Amino acid sequence: MYGEGKLAIQDLAIINERVRSPNIIIALCGLLILFDGYDLIVYGAVAPALLGEASWGLTPGMVGRAASITLFGMLLGALVAGTLADRIGRRKVIIGSLLSFSVMMIGSGLAPNFLAFEGTRFLAGLGLGALFPTVTALIIEFSPPKRKAMAYSIALLGYLAGGIISGILGMLLIQKYGWRPLMIIGGAPILLLPFFIRLIPESPEWLATKNRQTEANQIANQYGLPNPVARPVASRQVGIRSLFSEGRLLPTLNAWGIHFCSLLLTFGMVNWLPTIMNKMGYDLGSALLFSVTLNLGAAVGLLIGARIADRGNVKIVVAGMFLLGACSIWLLTQVDQGLQVYGLVALAGTGTIGTQILANVLVGNLYPVEIRGTGLGFSLGIGRIGGMIGPAIGGAVLGAGLAPQWNFYIFASVGVLGCVLALMTLLYRKKAD
Repeated sequence: MYGEGKLAIQDLAIINERVRSPNIIIALCGLLILFDGYDLIVYGAVAPALLGEASWGLTPGMVGRAASITLFGMLLGALVAGTLADRIGRRKVIIGSLLSFSVMMIGSGLAPNFLAFEGTRFLAGLGLGALFPTVTALIIEFSPPKRKAMAYSIALLGYLAGGIISGILGMLLIQKYGWRPLMIIGGAPILLLPFFIRLIPESPEWLATKNRQTEANQIANQYGLPNPVARPVASRQVGIRSLFSEGRLLPTLNAWGIHFCSLLLTFGMVNWLPTIMNKMGYDLGSALLFSVTLNLGAAVGLLIGARIADRGNVKIVVAGMFLLGACSIWLLTQVDQGLQVYGLVALAGTGTIGTQILANVLVGNLYPVEIRGTGLGFSLGIGRIGGMIGPAIGGAVLGAGLAPQWNFYIFASVGVLGCVLALMTLLYRKKAD
């Protein structure tokens, strides 16, 4: 009987080992990113309804200000969370961020006035901005060594899914129930908080940097990962200054430039593509279809690019995707009508949204694990400035009465600059693994 009991325990251990696959962590992170995508993109769906909130008397400028405040909160959240995640761990920051933005999304839906709405949007932005770089670091550290780009890309499909869900719910709910339910739904992740607390582990690589090697090895073994190499971090500089020490000044500035360009392109195209195409002569229905095509192109192109990146060099792939985006956006100014326009828009999605996602993998690989959160957080935070400038470019061009094609000329130029910056990263040594 003892032998049978021992065998049963071994069998259960094997089953448990099989269940705890790194893919589970990738899927959980993808779910977190879905919430992030929903909560950020849903504002575009509720903006028209906010203008119709009679008791608030809002103008388009006030609604736009609330959007900018959210992005500013995301910028600050990314800057703070990266360093915090390197100090106290990925898991604690992820749980705290999830709790924060969930509560604030519910607060936005219940806001009694616009001032309270703006305040909750800013605080929600802090949580959203903190979540993204921390989840990115966790995905990279739990992904199999030869599948990091693909694993991250699959998880980031959750972001696109979140945007699609927000659009569908907007069509179903706004006309009948108004904008408030959409914001409250954005706080639904708080119901899953116990689930995430139980299932999300700490990064083994981070634990190894804190001289917690036994815990690191245990978690690595549970998820079929190599045991992380012990890192005597006490003798190495960590924190913000570490981004500029040990020869990292130029790589860090380079990373900031890459994220600046990729986020400018992403937010510029996402926010203005339907309007630009409408101004170029397409009816509104076709113009909105271009937006869907952009996202579908991003999803397909991202998976192809990630597969190539895992086989070779993510730096070359990101540079090539920047260039693809630049060429396809420029060609949109040369083609009038036809299916080829949709093909170019799909390629532009690969070269903008897709590039942004793989750029996170590139930047994460520039830093060793003990400062990866800080590096990603600051790079994404600085990149958010580009994310705010991108939509402003579209508004400035159209407001100045220039031909709408000038948006594409500017975006294509930014794509070329991003390509150059990505190629420059080939000059820097690979991060210490």
